[in-house]
Amino acid sequence: MTPGLELCDPTAETASALRPRTAPLTTLAGSTVALMDIGKMRGDEFIDRLEQLCRERGVATRRYKKPTNTRVAPREMIADIAASCQAVIIALSDCGSCTSCSTHDLNDLDKRGLAGVSVLTEEFRHAFDQQKAAIGFDAAAIYVPHPMQNKTTAELHAFAEESIDRILAAICAASEPTPLEHAA
Repeated sequence: MTPGLELCDPTAETASALRPRTAPLTTLAGSTVALMDIGKMRGDEFIDRLEQLCRERGVATRRYKKPTNTRVAPREMIADIAASCQAVIIALSDCGSCTSCSTHDLNDLDKRGLAGVSVLTEEFRHAFDQQKAAIGFDAAAIYVPHPMQNKTTAELHAFAEESIDRILAAICAASEPTPLEHAA
């Protein structure tokens, strides 16, 4: 072989290389859902409303907050979530680095058997798809409008209200989205 010469296989893959995600729960009854705040500005207001909506539906939740959105969650946090919860909602990614880190967090929790979904802004749909492909994980996502930081609290709460059924359906097979649901 000639030094510096790299040979590439030009044939296309015929099957997906993505690892399937953990199946959604069959019921949320008796389960606890982790609400992971990735630490983005104003994301806590969105998650506050998600928590209220879950409570109204009888869904037990437990809150977690990452120390920074530009790194994966601390190992201790991942271990605590895996030991205490059966599903996870990770929110609210709206840039490239936090999308990447959140996808890795979702992958880590999925490998521990938790049904999960990431909530991202629409602008980062492509980045999420690329990150999923890079780690080989067929993760679930729900998209909300971009940007979030310039929205009012009422608008953030409305986005949570419009998304809650889709979010719960992503982590529980028994959850049914309402027919009027859409991403604003």
